Amino acid sequence: MDLAEFPVHFLATFPEVVGQRVLVALSGGPDSVALLHLLGHPDLELELEALHVHHGTRGAEADSDAAFCAELCLGLNIPFHLRRISVGQAMPAGREGTWRELRYRALFKLREERNATAVATGHHLDDVAEGVLVQLMRGGGPRALSGVATTGPDGLIRPLLRWTRHDILEHLGRLDVIWREDSSNSDLQFLRNRVRHEVLPGLEALSPSLRRHLVHLAATLASDEAFLAEELAARASWIDPWEPDGGVTMTAVRSLPDSLRTRWLHSQASRVGLDRVTRRQTELFEELIATGQPRAVTLGRRWRIRLARGRLWLEPPLSPQPYAFKLVNDKTIELPLPGWRVRFGPAGKPPDGFRWSYRPPPGIELEVRTARPEDRVEIDDANVRVNRILARAMPRHLRRAWPVFCEDDRIYWIPGVWQDPEASDRNGPVVEVTRS
Repeated sequence: MDLAEFPVHFLATFPEVVGQRVLVALSGGPDSVALLHLLGHPDLELELEALHVHHGTRGAEADSDAAFCAELCLGLNIPFHLRRISVGQAMPAGREGTWRELRYRALFKLREERNATAVATGHHLDDVAEGVLVQLMRGGGPRALSGVATTGPDGLIRPLLRWTRHDILEHLGRLDVIWREDSSNSDLQFLRNRVRHEVLPGLEALSPSLRRHLVHLAATLASDEAFLAEELAARASWIDPWEPDGGVTMTAVRSLPDSLRTRWLHSQASRVGLDRVTRRQTELFEELIATGQPRAVTLGRRWRIRLARGRLWLEPPLSPQPYAFKLVNDKTIELPLPGWRVRFGPAGKPPDGFRWSYRPPPGIELEVRTARPEDRVEIDDANVRVNRILARAMPRHLRRAWPVFCEDDRIYWIPGVWQDPEASDRNGPVVEVTRS
């Protein structure tokens, strides 16, 4: 397919991006170089900027790639940005996956800094076909096999998905445009390179139209996945790990159709930043739903989904560390619980995300801290351990870090759980505990 049709395709596919600032992911390879030139078409009226991510590998070759990209942008009068990333010993997503994650992190961060409308990458039709085979060999399910979409989260766009690598190279040849070849693209220790150079050509010898078949399969699965995602959104409830009542009843998840229950697990995991759930984790989860055993399933990065009191909860890898802060008038304190904060000061209109408030007695200096083993409060003339109260009120990973308001050892308030019935001041300043 001739890339002369690109401007018309872009105008029809990304009308909201036309005339806006776009950040181009520029590796120096043929795909990104072609994309940079194509996006410069005057009909699109785009304000282009480019980012080259230097991985800190391949030595002088990588330095030359960065210099090439800088020179290319200089010649096209396009602002150029260089970001260096490094990968340490820990690679939770594997080498390729970790590099990809860091690249996108750099792209989206710069997009926010530069107030760009979109991030454009040079993915093309062959990337889709190769990706289906890679995911198939890794045991991926329908979601993994559905390929990459024309648009993604955080303003990501992929304008070249209609064209093949051959189309792109022909276009560059006609324009007499040069590009850089990354030697690691020929390294057969990477699965994608094995698929590109060996597996796919071998299969095409048996089925010459295989590439198109794979793209069609991905598109069909993507359409099915979009429908099922809408069904899931309409039926599902979600665990919020940082809410005391953020669990989801076992019955609510068990009642989902089989085709949605596994997708619920994948979607729930992605909500806490996990990019995949293994087949074995899925099997254990189904056993938990069916029988109540095991009581917990460990997911990626040591997150756990746990059954307790008839509800499913998500536990983070590490509980927040103990803390203690003095309350200062008109000052907001960020608690080490994601989204939670404490404000102490004059009463006013309740803020967004308002949860609980308390008016402390006059003349005391309140401190907010985590509970200690020796903490006790009076309930119905009984001296009760605070940890026991918290154990009844919320999941264990929250009870270890839930705020307790006190002066020295005297406890006045535990938000949403308990407050001293005799110690408050209706006219005094207010302590607000909120979550955004």
